[in-house]
Amino acid sequence: MRDNKEDCPHCNANLQGESILKSQQEAYGSTHFSRKIGVYDFFKDRTVKWTCPDCQGEWDR
Repeated sequence: MRDNKEDCPHCNANLQGESILKSQQEAYGSTHFSRKIGVYDFFKDRTVKWTCPDCQGEWDR
């Protein structure tokens, strides 16, 4: 099992997305997009959980 923050804790799927254009990486603060889906709570006004697009497993932010 890989120890990577871009892996799903449920199915171990790699959640690293497509690479970001070199000219735009500074604006995004990263080299790749993420496949994680944010679960937003309107009352807390923030993302509270993540969802895996492969297994639909959820975990706390």
